[in-house]
Amino acid sequence: MVHGALPQAAVGGSLAVDVGGGHGALVIYPSVRYRDREIEISRAGNGGHRVHTGVHERTTRSTSVLTAVFGSLPAGEYTVWEDATTAGPTVSVPDGAVAEIRLT
Repeated sequence: MVHGALPQAAVGGSLAVDVGGGHGALVIYPSVRYRDREIEISRAGNGGHRVHTGVHERTTRSTSVLTAVFGSLPAGEYTVWEDATTAGPTVSVPDGAVAEIRLT
């Protein structure tokens, strides 16, 4: 689901992940078409209940990269939604670790 542009105050900044005890985190590296949007995910096989997070540009000394971070999710399989009706890739979020995926 596309919710429109994010407010400037939401751009950049630090973040935290909370993993372990049955939870992991997911970092999505989306293509530029997702800039300033939100990305939704759902448990694999259950597209009815979705959660979303914003796509933000993160900058290091040498480069910048777009990211969408889900900081704490119950471990399991998730579908990443490309838009409101198009299911994208499925990713496994492990207990106590961070999964990463590219979204084009």
